[in-house]
Formats: sequence, C-alpha cells, structure tokens
Amino acid sequence: MNWQKRGGQHIHWGSPSLHLTSGLRRRIAVVQPYVSFRGKRVLDIGCGTGIFLKSFKKLGARAYGVDIDRKKIRKVPFAVYGNAEQLPFKDEIFDIVWSHEVLEHVDDDKKAAVESFRVLKPGGYLIVFAPNRAWPFETHGIYVGKKYIFGNIPLIPWLPKWMTRRLTPHVRNYTNKQLRSLFLGGKVILHKHVYPGFDKLSRHSKALGQILQFFFHNLERRFHHLGISHVLIVQKPKRNPIARSDLVFLGHN
Repeated sequence: MNWQKRGGQHIHWGSPSLHLTSGLRRRIAVVQPYVSFRGKRVLDIGCGTGIFLKSFKKLGARAYGVDIDRKKIRKVPFAVYGNAEQLPFKDEIFDIVWSHEVLEHVDDDKKAAVESFRVLKPGGYLIVFAPNRAWPFETHGIYVGKKYIFGNIPLIPWLPKWMTRRLTPHVRNYTNKQLRSLFLGGKVILHKHVYPGFDKLSRHSKALGQILQFFFHNLERRFHHLGISHVLIVQKPKRNPIARSDLVFLGHN
C-alpha cells in the first residue's frame, strides 16, 4: 500500500495530540490503580510531541519515547526515531510500555505487539489503547474509491469486515478477541473501554462539553463495552531475573 498516494503520511501515521487534554489525563488516571509509574522506566511508542512523556516524568518515571515522525521528536528529550515493528532498543529494559492509539496505524500489528513484549522486562506491564469496533463511529475518516473523507462516519465499524477493509485501509478497529489475540501469553490485568473526552467540543462550548462528559462517563460505568477505545493492560510473564545492562540504544553504548 502506497500511503503517500492514499492521502499522505498524516493519515497513515495518525495525528498525535499537541496538548494533554482532560480526556488524555483521564486515560492516564484509568490505569494508575493497576500500574505505578514511580521509579519505573517507561517507553512511549508513538510518542509524538512528548505530551505523555512529560506526564510520566511528573509521576516519577524515567520516560523515553520512539516515533516514526522525525519532525515531531526533534525537540523531545529522550526520544528517538524508530517504528513499532522494529524498536531500536535492547531486550527487556522497560518496566512499562505505553502504546496509545498506535496499533491501528502500523503495517503489522502482530509484529508491533511482539516487539512491545521484547523490550519489556519480565513482570512488566504493556498498556494499550486502541479503537473499539463496538463504537458506532469511524473516527479516522474513510476512503470512497480514491477519495478520502475526513470526520466521524457513523456505523462504519459495524459493517462486515470486508467492507470496513475497503473503506478504512489506513486504520484498524478491534474487537475484544482481536486485540487480546495479539498478546497471547501475557496476563490480562485490565480490559475495559473508555468513552470520548469531548475535549474539542469543550473548547467551543465548555458547558456542553461538561454535560456530555458527565453523561458518557456515567454511561461508561454501565456499558463500557461500547466505548470508543479499548484500554488493555497485559503483564509479561515473570521468570528468574537475569542481569541486564542499563538502557542502551542500539548502536550507542
């Protein structure tokens, strides 16, 4: 697939957030009862401009990032160029791997999952956010022939798989089974679904945004399976510890 011809890199790679919105802060809060960041070495795959890295550091973590967009990481400390399917790090050096809305964009999501586990220490945690096929809107736009249509398109994720592949060749939506099948062998600590934060709407109308946040966050408690994104925490199997050298980027001692 030539993504340059099918709408450009920004569609293929996705567009990371430039600000830590209330919705993104809430996503960090969702996982904190299960995973402590303090004193941990954390890798953010697809770190973009580094907004999560800053938050992890505030939580007491040593945070590192990797991204395929050189321009975005140019001013991000402790971030390097690389892709999710071939991470430029040695084995078993991170306590936590954070993958926020990345898997749906990569060429080979299974290989990206394997790489995430490779760089994770035994007993470490992989935290994944990815689009939920049960959510009734396609948030990444669609292709009709060669024409790309931007926006939230209703009911696309609920169509038969062969139709969604044609309409959304640039992105994936996952069922529970599809997402968990990428991480077989790990122990599932948490698997639930979160609803939108409505941050963009809140910037235009704070009152309306707050009303929708209140409504959907309450709905999430009862019907989380319909949420916009999966949140999956998987623990890598523990084993007898093996001595490892400190963090080393491949080719740089």
